[in-house]
Amino acid sequence: MDAEWVHPADEGQDDFLDSQDRKISPRSCRQGRKDFRLCVFRSERSGVRLIKIYIARHGETTWNVEGRIQGRSNPDLSPKGVAQSLALLEQLKDRPLSAIYTSTLQRSILTAQPIAKFLGLPMQERPELDEIAFGIMEGVQVLSLSEELRKEWERFKENRFTYHIPGAENYTDVANRLKPFKEKILRDHPGQEILIIGHMIVNRFLIGMLLEYPLEEIQRVEQQNGFVYLVERNGEARVSHFMDGEIREGFFYTPPKEPSEQSRRS
Repeated sequence: MDAEWVHPADEGQDDFLDSQDRKISPRSCRQGRKDFRLCVFRSERSGVRLIKIYIARHGETTWNVEGRIQGRSNPDLSPKGVAQSLALLEQLKDRPLSAIYTSTLQRSILTAQPIAKFLGLPMQERPELDEIAFGIMEGVQVLSLSEELRKEWERFKENRFTYHIPGAENYTDVANRLKPFKEKILRDHPGQEILIIGHMIVNRFLIGMLLEYPLEEIQRVEQQNGFVYLVERNGEARVSHFMDGEIREGFFYTPPKEPSEQSRRS
């Protein structure tokens, strides 16, 4: 996969800090590419106890394998998805998690079960974390879209924040239902570590809101099945991700490719 490391900030902003707390330009920060340990995205808030929020995408499902649009549907985890749920347990089993949140969809719940059982924590199912509803497109294989559905998809791509596929949500709907949940976790868990297991679109929006990052831009961020981001907030807001047994600061970014984008919808 042709991927880049990108830092969560606008090109026009100048409130980056290097490792010695000196301001540097976004361009200088980006030129480091893979060494975002030197760069911090500065939030406006201060004097707040650190909260660590692990945001995982559910394990692979049978519909991911088949290239079907999932939305609110409830396919089972594939064998690889089950393995990814166990990998999540291994990644976070030694963390002092105080809460585990899932959506109400079984692919999220099944991914959370191993670590919830190991830690003895209840899974808090939240409808706000459900994936975007795709209405009449759910269950359809991406490579087998009818002409009518293909036209609907094109209309949605042109106006994701305003257009509704019949029976579906748009991005504004998702953002509006997520905002109260974001405020809830920040209010309820100061000084704690929590785990959220959600879905691709929902997770992107939640990460963007926590980082106060433009929601239009956050759509470029990649999160494949089982992938974990860590958002830390107090006087600063920063994002990291887990890869190859390490925590690396910044986003994992894949330039968008329109034909394959549909196949990742879940």
